[in-house]
Amino acid sequence: MKILLSIYLLLSSFVLFAQGLFENDPIWRDEFNRDNVPSSMYWSYIVGMRGQESEYYTNSSNNVCVNNGKLIIRTLDEKKDKALCTSGRIHTLGKVSFLYGRLEIKAKCPTGKGVWPAFWMLPAEEGLPFGEIDIMEYIDCWSSKEYQINVHVTDKKNGNRIKKMNPQLVKADVSKFHIYTLEWYKDKLVFLLDGNLCYQFDKKEGEAWPFDKPYYLILNVAYGGWGGSCGMDDSAFPCEMKVDWIRYYKLKE
Repeated sequence: MKILLSIYLLLSSFVLFAQGLFENDPIWRDEFNRDNVPSSMYWSYIVGMRGQESEYYTNSSNNVCVNNGKLIIRTLDEKKDKALCTSGRIHTLGKVSFLYGRLEIKAKCPTGKGVWPAFWMLPAEEGLPFGEIDIMEYIDCWSSKEYQINVHVTDKKNGNRIKKMNPQLVKADVSKFHIYTLEWYKDKLVFLLDGNLCYQFDKKEGEAWPFDKPYYLILNVAYGGWGGSCGMDDSAFPCEMKVDWIRYYKLKE
């Protein structure tokens, strides 16, 4: 019990300490207060199928809209081309970029066999070393309600392309609203859920560190692909990701 209490106090102290490292006011935010569609100042659409997945992303307001102060990404039971359903995928590439700071997303996500909601980040410019930051991705594969954080690093070694993944499972009911947080420092990535520390990925001496350049944010709900690893069931449709707000605070110099 004393050990658990010490760990709790240590983690609590870390969170309180970290809060003073960022500016008090967001340098960028989207509160989704304008009904209709996401602001074109911040967001662009992906249209079509991606990889081995089974959804067709559209720019239709049936799949992506803003309503009652929330962004809604909706997956519908409608076939299009070779896809089994339609859905939405939006991103901030070329409009809003992130490098060092605290990014917070308040959201709730759909669940069900084959459904794969995610908030994730990619570098604004391609090149090696290459990184991917998965703040939250959920698939219906685990025995209890959990989502995955993952940090991907790709580089070349001895002429070969090497990709490493660093997954971490977090217990949470993603169908309820939570605040998902990435604290991005020059030497580490820190992930929190509702203010509680979940995972920390540190820069390692002598290893590639691609997290020193601007990244952009992606929000989407996929179906199939890795999301279908444990089966697919279209009875999950229609389903929705709802995002209440997104806020980005600058890291103090």
